[in-house]
Amino acid sequence: LLLFFLGANWTTIFLGIEERYQGADPADVLGFSSLTGLVNSMIALVGAVLIFFLIGAIFAARRVAKLPTFRLVSTKQLPELTLAHGLKWHLFNSHIWST
Repeated sequence: LLLFFLGANWTTIFLGIEERYQGADPADVLGFSSLTGLVNSMIALVGAVLIFFLIGAIFAARRVAKLPTFRLVSTKQLPELTLAHGLKWHLFNSHIWST
């Protein structure tokens, strides 16, 4: 969203410089000699940010998928946990007999 705002702002500045100062070159202020170069660079920046976001989302999804869960030995399904009326928490008390 910020890149879209910056792109719109820089485009408005570019067009304002061209309109107000007939002899001035917007490249002296913004570094772009044409509006097409400005728009293309903003599209490339937005595309790069989207790619980074998608890569991060894929890594996060893979990490969450590897988290251990409690499963029933007999069915390999999640156990059905119900709470009595008025209770808020479950307690899982695990211990090892060998220690």
